[in-house]
Amino acid sequence: MKAIKIFFRKKKEQSIIVCILITGLLAVSSCSGFLDIEPKANVSDESTIVDRASLNTALRGVYRTLADYYGNYTRLGFVPSGNVVYQVFNNTAELNFLPEDADFGSTWSAIYRTINAANHIIEKAPGITDVNLSEADKNTALGEAHFIRALAYFDLARAFGGVPLKLTPTTDAVIDGKIPRSSLADTYAQVLTDLEAAENLLPANVTVNRIRATRHSVWALRARYHLYNKQWGDAIKYATDVINLNANYELLAPFSVWFKNNVVQTRESIFELAFSAQNPNSSLRTTMTLLSKGGEYRFRPTDDVVNFLLNPSTGGGRVAFLDSEVQGGVTQYAGSLYYRSPATDPIYVLRIAEQYLIRAEAKAQLGGTELQGAIHDLNAVRNRAALLGTDAVTQEEVLAAILEERRFEFLWEAHRYYDLTRTGKLKEEIERLKPNLTITNRHYFFPIPIGEIVLGNGIIEPNPDY
Repeated sequence: MKAIKIFFRKKKEQSIIVCILITGLLAVSSCSGFLDIEPKANVSDESTIVDRASLNTALRGVYRTLADYYGNYTRLGFVPSGNVVYQVFNNTAELNFLPEDADFGSTWSAIYRTINAANHIIEKAPGITDVNLSEADKNTALGEAHFIRALAYFDLARAFGGVPLKLTPTTDAVIDGKIPRSSLADTYAQVLTDLEAAENLLPANVTVNRIRATRHSVWALRARYHLYNKQWGDAIKYATDVINLNANYELLAPFSVWFKNNVVQTRESIFELAFSAQNPNSSLRTTMTLLSKGGEYRFRPTDDVVNFLLNPSTGGGRVAFLDSEVQGGVTQYAGSLYYRSPATDPIYVLRIAEQYLIRAEAKAQLGGTELQGAIHDLNAVRNRAALLGTDAVTQEEVLAAILEERRFEFLWEAHRYYDLTRTGKLKEEIERLKPNLTITNRHYFFPIPIGEIVLGNGIIEPNPDY
């Protein structure tokens, strides 16, 4: 297969030296301003987390590094989903994952910067003796750091497989590069360990906060974790815990109301990443937006997706996910989830619709008397999108219908590629959409970046078939 690089514009090589990002400003009490201050990079953390103010500053830095990686991580999942065309080189049908592709390397490095930033808090916060820092506030900060580290390792695991588990802070790139890869099972085990720690540390009496980690966001991520690990009962339990919080999170109708018209912190959202004019969401908003609206129009939905959404019987209210304009007599379609100017669109990490579909899938997997419950949850998501209830009846039909529903419900949130790999459907689905393409085992995980393999000098093994 012809070796060509895919995805998007190459960035400058990012530093391997890992450091915690801090804003350099004292903590602010307002949650709405929590992420509005731009963090400063490359500041030594050896003596920074020493009191309440510096702890809050460091915590803002962890959220900012998380936001920095999540846009690029989302884009990595677009093209191999079969839903999106990357237009710049017109070569994405190849899906030729290359270890030397800078986009894999930069995303990997950005995730580990987030992990390292969380590690600094996890290691240093327990030793803070500031009289202005209560034990409850210290535990909350620790819980948030554990949640973010869990999310980062979860994203690494489903994208790259087993990865090096770096659980202590470091600024030594050479030592950092000598940690071998753990197995996929051990990587997922670390995710669960962090989620359990976060749940124990975060306050039991939750005030809804969609841009900060809470027990609710821990439960939502646990539901996703258990789904990926085929632990159906636990997936149902944690999804139900969140769904039952209907005073805080609910499916909204009509479909577009949860993200259109500059809505702020929709009730659909359980956990999202906030951006501002100072820290814009340019990695998604700019690359997906039509040229006439100030974007680069690098990504567009496939013709198959456009036709599906434009058909009222299949697209329903989700047609709101499309933006369009006519150029030279030809209609160009783009995604519309990220549309604001300046690019202050949030990235939705955990939404209530996912919890319904997680519970539906887990119940369908159990089958028997649970199958009707699966259909009920699936129809709840369909009905709010102005679609009729599913005509799926058998266990196999219901599971297929849920997978298809996830395809369009999370069209611009890039769950599709990971849904296809975790269910073993990648080859079947991508070859159906692109008959000229042959999917092999190598496509089920992204390549370990070449920089990590070289730095490890044989310690970091590549994924199979790379």
